[in-house]
Amino acid sequence: MYDPFSGRGTTALEAAILGRLPVACDVNPLSRILLEPRLAPPHLRELTEARKKIDWTRSTELPDDLLAFYHPDTLREICSLREYLLDRSQHGRLTDTDRWIRMVAVNRLTGHSRGFFSVYTLPPNQAVSVDAQRKINAQRNQTPDRRSVPDTIIGKSRSLLADLDEVRREALRRVSRQARLLTAHAASTPDIPSDSIDLVVTSPPFLDVVDYAGDNWLRCWFCGIDPGSVSITIAKRLEHWRDAMTSVFHELFRVTRPGGCVAFEVGEVRGGKVRLEETVIPAATIAGFEPRFVLVNSQQFTKTAACWGVSNNSKGTNTNRIVALQKP
Repeated sequence: MYDPFSGRGTTALEAAILGRLPVACDVNPLSRILLEPRLAPPHLRELTEARKKIDWTRSTELPDDLLAFYHPDTLREICSLREYLLDRSQHGRLTDTDRWIRMVAVNRLTGHSRGFFSVYTLPPNQAVSVDAQRKINAQRNQTPDRRSVPDTIIGKSRSLLADLDEVRREALRRVSRQARLLTAHAASTPDIPSDSIDLVVTSPPFLDVVDYAGDNWLRCWFCGIDPGSVSITIAKRLEHWRDAMTSVFHELFRVTRPGGCVAFEVGEVRGGKVRLEETVIPAATIAGFEPRFVLVNSQQFTKTAACWGVSNNSKGTNTNRIVALQKP
């Protein structure tokens, strides 16, 4: 199973759980950071031992702007962990346990409950700007309180690992040794052999909807990634999005085996005026795929919309449209 826009790696992880061999690709190196540890999960005792080896007070440099999100003692622990992980990464000494700790920390940086390192803010898939967080703090009359970084990491890990028995753990480890995780553009993946993929399941960047680079600025900082170096496709005009997806479909046609299928999930944008499947089908057909059907799912908004004060089915992407394609 191949996901050319892997994002947080959910599709590839589900494929691995189902016994499929995942191939995942994303232009953002954050994608691999979020996926790879979940294919080789450590035991909780290994995390407890690793926690003891980290000096949680080592950092002497605290970015003042981040105090809009964190208590000073919490920020010191975050910066100490960041320095520890970056040092081990630069010297090629990251272990599976280190990667797991980094993955959990990245997902706990900001959020809307006490299970995160930060004071109340947007859900964890979006990090607001420092100025925006200061406004949230003023509106809610809140000040960042003390959160324990190591305790939060262990607590979240305990929850994530609770249902993972040894059979599933070993199955994931077998898959992890064969999984292919690429950091590349979806339209250029020479590392994937031609006619080698049975199934593609993916959701590309939507047209002019999400600021992927802006949303990930804090995660990039923690992981030592320059967000300016990540060339993420954010098309403002429909024709530009069509051209980008056409290039992707040509590459998908190359790597997909004859008879293989593609499930390409998009949505309607701009208040329902633009239905992206109407652009996807011609682009895929030009590349050589044959359209089979479009599955439309109408959905209720999640917590993110509530945080923005948006009523259901009034703004944003209200339906998901899965375009099913097949290579002849």
